[in-house]
Amino acid sequence: MTTATRLGRPVTGVLFDLDDTLFDHRGAVDRGLRAWLSGLGLDGILEEHVERWFALETFHHERFQRGEISHVDQRRARIRAFLHGWDLADDAVADDTFAGYLACYRAAWSAFADAAAALEQALAAGLRVGILTNGEQSIQETKVRRTGLATYDVPVFASSSLPAAKPDPRAFRTACADLGVDPGGVVMVGDSLRHDVEGARAAGMSGVLIDRTGRYRDDEVQGVDRIRSLAELGW
Repeated sequence: MTTATRLGRPVTGVLFDLDDTLFDHRGAVDRGLRAWLSGLGLDGILEEHVERWFALETFHHERFQRGEISHVDQRRARIRAFLHGWDLADDAVADDTFAGYLACYRAAWSAFADAAAALEQALAAGLRVGILTNGEQSIQETKVRRTGLATYDVPVFASSSLPAAKPDPRAFRTACADLGVDPGGVVMVGDSLRHDVEGARAAGMSGVLIDRTGRYRDDEVQGVDRIRSLAELGW
């Protein structure tokens, strides 16, 4: 197995997060939500709507990751909270309403411009490469396929098919075992300090934080390997 280096440390494998690391989830949500709200005649205060949607998505998706509710139920909870004045008590109505947003979101799917090159570079360096993501396996695989990233034939490890979700060390160790690499030689690249970097460290791995928009303050990431583009990985 080929060994590369990162900050002088030997690297035999790399795990990439998917949403907001390889796949532009936030951009797709923003574009899709705006199109959907415009169709509903609710585009008067878009910025407020968009931020509230993201807050509800984070809250209820983490409930799903903890096993408190199903993936379908977290969608119903989000749409009911978002459109709290609407009559969405019936599950079928809630599902149909959410489907309107989902169609707009999926139409806006795209990978980041540096994503394909990052996968190609890691594979060319001889590293074992995988995608480790919190989410439903079939949905995350569809994102990879629809954005062209499946071309690289990289395995997708989604939390719905793992013993636990990130940042639980079991998620990282299971992915490493399936790749056939020791966690000590694997780097996790992701946009979340808690889920990706701190989770990876707890599993005995290295973590690289991709902070494309300067989301984190310098004092929050002292001692963290932070990059602004996947092109900075440079194996």
